[in-house]
Amino acid sequence: MWKHLFQDHILGRGLDYFIRNLVENVYVKDNIIEATAYGTEEYKVEIVKKNDEIIELSCNCPYADGGNNCKHMAAVLFYLEDKERALKIEDIETSITKLVKEADSVLVEDFLNDILKNDEKLLNRFKSRLQCDISPADMKRYKNQVNSIFRRYAGHHDFVDYKNAWGFISELEEILDNDIQAMVDNNQLEEAFELTNYIFIKVGNQDMDDSDGGTGRVANRCLEIWQEILDKSSIELKRKIYNWFTGHLNGSVIDYMEDYIEKIIFDDFKEDEFMEEKINFLDNKIREYKKQENSLFNSYGLGEMILRRINIMEEMEVSQNIIEDYWKENLEINEVRKHYIDICINRKDYDMAIKLLREGKDKEKDWPGIVTNYSLKLKDLYKQIGEQKLYEEELWSLVLNYKAGDVELYKELKSFYTDKEWMEKREIVFSKLSPYRGIDKLYELEELYDRLINIIINSNGLYMLIEYEKVLKDIYPKELLDKYENTVKAMATNTSGRAHYREIVSILRRMKKYPEGKEKVSEIVSDWRLRYRNRPAMMDELSKL
Repeated sequence: MWKHLFQDHILGRGLDYFIRNLVENVYVKDNIIEATAYGTEEYKVEIVKKNDEIIELSCNCPYADGGNNCKHMAAVLFYLEDKERALKIEDIETSITKLVKEADSVLVEDFLNDILKNDEKLLNRFKSRLQCDISPADMKRYKNQVNSIFRRYAGHHDFVDYKNAWGFISELEEILDNDIQAMVDNNQLEEAFELTNYIFIKVGNQDMDDSDGGTGRVANRCLEIWQEILDKSSIELKRKIYNWFTGHLNGSVIDYMEDYIEKIIFDDFKEDEFMEEKINFLDNKIREYKKQENSLFNSYGLGEMILRRINIMEEMEVSQNIIEDYWKENLEINEVRKHYIDICINRKDYDMAIKLLREGKDKEKDWPGIVTNYSLKLKDLYKQIGEQKLYEEELWSLVLNYKAGDVELYKELKSFYTDKEWMEKREIVFSKLSPYRGIDKLYELEELYDRLINIIINSNGLYMLIEYEKVLKDIYPKELLDKYENTVKAMATNTSGRAHYREIVSILRRMKKYPEGKEKVSEIVSDWRLRYRNRPAMMDELSKL
């Protein structure tokens, strides 16, 4: 096995890269494997094996350059493992087919009887293949199978951790893709709906480490199955399904899973009787929202409900005057106002759009993100209609307040002025910014490297140094090397684990690339071998330098 060569979080990221098909151009010759892994850039991975054992791994990404095994290497190894597994499965399937054909039919029948008596999962699959009616006992077996998956992976603490989340979700997807899909194909629609709902509710309420989005994958698969069931359903069955969905928007399903139910309610059920029911349902929800305390979350939910109601009114071809009145009745809601502004712009009713944008900035002044979006749209609208003075004023507001430090807006504002004028204007911008609001990016843009180096020297850690190293290394090599030295020495004072010491060694490697860097690193390491000689892990990592 090779997985022990990677830290758990790196292994998980490598698996994600493999699943997303980011491994390509795999070339195998003798014991050498070459491949390309696509991330933020294109990275070349090389793996050398001897007697099926990995003896060398390399990648040209920055993380691997620091002496670490990276996610790109892991992604390629997952790819190779998957290909080997596929070849083995193909060989096994061929041999099984041959074995069954040559076996005595009575022996096969007896063997099948014994297996089906003791394996509920296989019994369900076998009955499905035969397209047998699904009895209450069958449904109980299916649900027991689902319950067993939850017990095995959640354990006594009723929590699915990151390590087990992949297997947990995969087994649930297997039931959805095989057992329930077979029910749909066999027109056993009510049973398919019941079992899909059972899985949907249980997974939504299961406490788990969902870093890889497994809950969403299962919910999306349930949504696909629901849509297939609806496509095949009679109107009577649709009514039952509709009632189940609306009945589970009462808090019985965890809030983020309600989104999937709402989606199918409002995307499907286009018959007239359901359209009227949806209007009534939305009116009740809107009244409930309006009674609640005002908050950003509540305002968003209320806005979504109102927009859905407007969408249904349009689908029902309600009079445009009635729809227009409904828009205007609800313009105090941010989500509604935003959409209506777009409508006004599309109609070229710019005066109304500007009025609403200004009102929005004033009414939502306690929510900086919302105000910023209104200001951006207002700036673009002023530019579109040729209001140069207002356009410039709004741009100044963005650069100094709402989007301070934004490089693109800064450049847009700069275009208003001559080079000589801008020398003065830019100082107004700089005076309003701190190192934490993007002034470093503006200094880089203006090539004010003397100011940029001061920010880097006074910053915590090495993040900013590494970000601007390529720009400043040739101009300020001594200052950057001193910053590295001070930082790495401070890091070394803390006793820590091997990962910490690897990070220190990675920094020392970077220092060696500077003029006089090798000598400086040699001095530091010599001092540490005496000062920290009782830290075996640190000494071991330094020996790899």
